[in-house]
Amino acid sequence: MPASLPLSAQDRLLVIAPHPDDETLAAGELIQAALAAGAAVRVLYATDGDNNPWPQRWIEKRWRIDASARERWGRRRRDEAAAALAALAPEHAVEVRHLGWPDQGLTDALMRDDAPVARLQLEFDAFAPTHVVMPSLADRHPDHSALHVMLELALLRRGCACQRLAYLIHADDGADGVVLPPLPQRQARKRAAMEAYASQLSLSRGRLLALAMRAEHYVALDAPVPREHAGLRVSRPRAGRWRAHDLLLVLANGDRTLRFRARLPRRARAFTLETQGCILHARIDGDAIEVAMPATLRACVAWAKLHRSDARVVVFDRATWHAVDVASGAVPAPLDARVATGLG
Repeated sequence: MPASLPLSAQDRLLVIAPHPDDETLAAGELIQAALAAGAAVRVLYATDGDNNPWPQRWIEKRWRIDASARERWGRRRRDEAAAALAALAPEHAVEVRHLGWPDQGLTDALMRDDAPVARLQLEFDAFAPTHVVMPSLADRHPDHSALHVMLELALLRRGCACQRLAYLIHADDGADGVVLPPLPQRQARKRAAMEAYASQLSLSRGRLLALAMRAEHYVALDAPVPREHAGLRVSRPRAGRWRAHDLLLVLANGDRTLRFRARLPRRARAFTLETQGCILHARIDGDAIEVAMPATLRACVAWAKLHRSDARVVVFDRATWHAVDVASGAVPAPLDARVATGLG
């Protein structure tokens, strides 16, 4: 049975949104409930949602979107976010932080270096949340799933004992987890908050308002624990052009994080991934990719993704990030991008 989410004046709720409007879609009622309980609430926006060309072209009646146009659009979306939070909580001042990271660029930021993770650590240290509301690893928007990995890395390093609550917007969120029972007054304010996002409603009004009116649903996550990995097995997406992908791996233990990225070969079965002098050997075996793990890297938390390298007409992923969190020899449920341990 779904569980409710009790909050008190001792709690500190940190809602993390990849883009302006995600905070309202995912947690508009939760923010209101937390404030009513006396909890401290902060919303952290990773990007300004500035790389959003089709609504911008429609509203501004222009085709070419250059850097100055994106900057202007980002300012507009920040203003919309402020208006949305004011509609959600007219009697309260919700704390807000904007990181200004590149919209549709969080996967590259995650794979580049530790700077985003270090910044998130500072945000956790500054606010000391008891609850972190974060995008799901299973979300098909690449910014959402990449931000999840960044957040897990930051929480892993900080040793945060906060409750992790994952929300899923761009996929079916299932039936299990924590459900906040909707209340008419809260729903009315949430609807008013969504109306502040005129830029987003211009082309997607029906879809976004339908998403906003769903009961807010979260999956409570356990903190990832380093495990022994003899190897990783990643199954390919079911889409036909599966080799137009990069294999991404993130391995972490404490403060050490290694990031691997390699284009899948068109014909060869064997290939390597290399970073910081560390080389992993991989091979394609039918519809899966097997990566051997050296003994020095086996005790780690691991995430893997087959990331689209072809030109995108739509932003969504064919396959999302997945955490390696199964015991050696276990058989995981079938997924578009699956990672299992225990190659032997």
